[in-house]
Amino acid sequence: MFLYYCGVRVNEARQIEWTQVSLDARLIRLEEEQTKGEEARVVPLPSVLVALLRDVEPKSGRVFDSENLRTEWEKACAACGLGKRTKMEPKHEKGFVYYKYSGLLIHDLRRSAVRNLRKAGVPETVIMKITGHKTAEVFRRYNIVSTDDVSAAMRSLELKVSSDSSVTVSAKRRRRLLTSRST
Repeated sequence: MFLYYCGVRVNEARQIEWTQVSLDARLIRLEEEQTKGEEARVVPLPSVLVALLRDVEPKSGRVFDSENLRTEWEKACAACGLGKRTKMEPKHEKGFVYYKYSGLLIHDLRRSAVRNLRKAGVPETVIMKITGHKTAEVFRRYNIVSTDDVSAAMRSLELKVSSDSSVTVSAKRRRRLLTSRST
């Protein structure tokens, strides 16, 4: 849930200690040595996550248990239909059995956070501060824009134009524009 809402990197989340968490302020402070970009940052917490964290005891050591995280994630996704684990037999006698996974990746939660923050109207620069993206170029890889987003933008524009007289063009101006285009 933390990764889905806040968009931090898995390795950043794994390192968070309770001393970095302020439930009253609804913030987690990531230190520069914990982040990929080597810049400290503050990550705001949604109320639903604060409520869950308040119930965790004891409040010492690491906040999140990341032991076998990817394996457990894959199992959970497979169990609810968001992924598939295929048992792979060993290629030789001393080999070991492993599972090939396809489906929703834990890293996809980072993309979801970026998308959800953008859809909530949070400015791009603020989203970048929360998620730790240093450049707009890399941020854009996570900022997925769907056909529904594009269609919703046009509907918003249509509503704005139809309800806002400052956006309309006078009949006289419209005739001048049309005349100038035909010449």
